Amino acid sequence: MQVPAVRAGVLRGEAHGVSFEAQVDDHRLLPAVRARFPPGWRATQQTPVVVLSMEHEVLEDPRARRPRRRVSALSVRHAGQVVARGLSHAQALDVFESELQLSVARLARPEVFVHAGVVAVAGRAIVLPGRSGVGKTTLVRALVEAGATYYSDEYAVLDREGRVHPYARRLSVRMRAGHKERQPVPRRRGHAGVPIGLVVETRYLPNGKWAPVSLSAGERVLALLANTVPARDRPAEVLAVLARASGGARGFRSDRGSAGKAARTLLALARDGAVSFPERGTRRRSAPAPRNRARGPRRRPPRPR
Repeated sequence: MQVPAVRAGVLRGEAHGVSFEAQVDDHRLLPAVRARFPPGWRATQQTPVVVLSMEHEVLEDPRARRPRRRVSALSVRHAGQVVARGLSHAQALDVFESELQLSVARLARPEVFVHAGVVAVAGRAIVLPGRSGVGKTTLVRALVEAGATYYSDEYAVLDREGRVHPYARRLSVRMRAGHKERQPVPRRRGHAGVPIGLVVETRYLPNGKWAPVSLSAGERVLALLANTVPARDRPAEVLAVLARASGGARGFRSDRGSAGKAARTLLALARDGAVSFPERGTRRRSAPAPRNRARGPRRRPPRPR
């Protein structure tokens, strides 16, 4: 009996004004690939400016003894160039999603994409700028569980006026074994742009202590700029947007331990505009000890004889 040939497949889409195409050598991969498209994407027939592909390949297993066993794996290509190879199904989808979303973030106009977790409290956003591995998703999930509105665990999408718009993708939680677990989009999620209320630079450390210091206006911009995707492509435009975005916000920096404790503190900060912290490089001054007014007259020491 002849085994039927596997058909290839192609999907085209558009997100934030960027058209893209996904190619696979097995059409059965298309549903999983479609699930990794950027939030809010739509189908299009426009000529793609981003082309990504996933292909099967047969590799020799270096761990096997002679004769070496050959294994099937997946490779991901961007514009025909190999991005990664020898991947499992789950790994290939993660790489595909990361490459596609990063391409959209770099090419989108006029939006400015910043690597950050985002939630909203009382109509203002808490923005947590940072690259992968600092604990953004864990803290975003804890904030949502504590009552915040979900916007994103990956990108803060800023319009020209500096307002943050939703990028509500499924939460990607890094597990202890190193792989990522995809969780559903939280039900409590934002649907409109909001101004930034807090810019918080924080990272998880096993023994991290919450000791926040305030960020100046310039430091708030730099915290966002260091994580902005198109910073080198559109420097002047990006700086103007970031200045507007952080102009009315407060900011601080601190390591953290437990995500739950940090989330409760952040929600309290977002709701209490009077809370402030010392600037970096300054110390909190302790109040002087009160004088004991009940003391009697001072006694002179006895004269030496």
